[in-house]
Amino acid sequence: MQSKTRRTITLALSGLAVSVAAAVPTGNEPQTRSELTEKALAKMATEMQKEVEALRGWKFKRPVDVGLYTEEQVRAFLQSDRLDEADGWGEQARRLASKKMIGLVPQDCDPAKMFEDMMMSFVPGGIYDHKAKALRVTKKAGVGRGSLGVRVTLVHELIHALDDQHFDFTRMEEEGGATSDVDHVWGAVFEGSAVVAQERYTAKVKHSNEFDSSEFQKNMKEAMEQMRALSKAPVYVTVWFARFPCGVRFLFRGDRMAAMALMTGSHDPGSVSDAVRTVGTNLPRSSEQILHPEKYWQDDQRDEPVVVNDEDVEKMLNADGFRVIDTDTVGELLCAVLTSPEDKKLNPMAMGMPDYWTSAAAAGWGGDRFFLLTSGTDKETITKQPEDLYGAWFTLWDTPADRDEFIAGYEAHRTLSSRTVLKLGTLGAVHLFGFDSAQRDGLEKRLRTAPPKCTRDGKPWCFDGAGPRRDAQGLDA
Repeated sequence: MQSKTRRTITLALSGLAVSVAAAVPTGNEPQTRSELTEKALAKMATEMQKEVEALRGWKFKRPVDVGLYTEEQVRAFLQSDRLDEADGWGEQARRLASKKMIGLVPQDCDPAKMFEDMMMSFVPGGIYDHKAKALRVTKKAGVGRGSLGVRVTLVHELIHALDDQHFDFTRMEEEGGATSDVDHVWGAVFEGSAVVAQERYTAKVKHSNEFDSSEFQKNMKEAMEQMRALSKAPVYVTVWFARFPCGVRFLFRGDRMAAMALMTGSHDPGSVSDAVRTVGTNLPRSSEQILHPEKYWQDDQRDEPVVVNDEDVEKMLNADGFRVIDTDTVGELLCAVLTSPEDKKLNPMAMGMPDYWTSAAAAGWGGDRFFLLTSGTDKETITKQPEDLYGAWFTLWDTPADRDEFIAGYEAHRTLSSRTVLKLGTLGAVHLFGFDSAQRDGLEKRLRTAPPKCTRDGKPWCFDGAGPRRDAQGLDA
């Protein structure tokens, strides 16, 4: 879900620092409030920056560009990356093809359009675009400048701007790579950061006399309506919302430990500023660490993902006449989707529970790498979708039982006629898509004699889990 030129909130690309405050109701405020204008919003944003600094305990390094968007401008913004690739075979199209191939997205579905329509039905409160360093609030009829919803939206989006000023999202995305799993890591960390701040602000104003209780009641009613809409959406859309509860839980889990490690003496329980500071300079490596915070925060349980050597795999596939045209890491969060019913719906009452976003078949994830392939064409020259597409997905697991449980769960919940699976050693599996028997046999032979090198935390990792990596490792059909 990531574009090298701009991030938008779609399911085909990454939406990391371009964010919509979807959990913040922004409608139904009293009609009597004065109109929200650019001038009024700028004044309010200046005031709210001081509020955000107090909530987080950090200072803004420079003013934030704040303005208004119409709903039409919001939709155009959400469409921008998708339309840029409408006539070509770009990064987003390749990533979507990969997701359809492994069964994350139905073949006849445009998840970007579906997500856009859903977000517009919520009337997004605000957008922070880290490329343009700009914050935009949606202008909606009946929403005035005194609105609680506008203020909460500003808190949420200003936290994104503050985090960006301290960590430089553009630099971080260039250094961190672009994968589906990395997208969810970014989303969880920085949406979690913003949700904590907005909730602290909301709790604060509830005890003041600034807003009538009817506004809170109306906002709560609209939030419930939004949750009902989410509960009807397909799982490949609603999984995006995992970042909100998972990010909050991840940051709270690490906040006290981060404060102790930093020994700042200024720890404010509930601000998660120490946790964000730690994570902002050392991002988690996988959604597994977000879903299981102890695998990031506790040294004795730290669990880094296994990394497959792309060059080894590409050479192996080239020898069989294939060309790699895209690579991705799926991650535990999306593996959980693949091992759950296709018609699973979001349960708003359970989505904040620790185990809701994973599954028994996805737990024990050690790493993965997906290779989207075609035959006979150099990947740099491809501008149109090839007629022949194939996939090779390496999945790596903590134990043999974890590997076998995933294979069984994946086959049970995703019926894919083109899929075959090879067991690699005791801890790996290679899922092949579109390969005929001869192609499969050729790849199996190469995997038997020279499997790709893998590392975990910079150290050699073996497919059979036994000692230093050998030159050849067992392959079971």
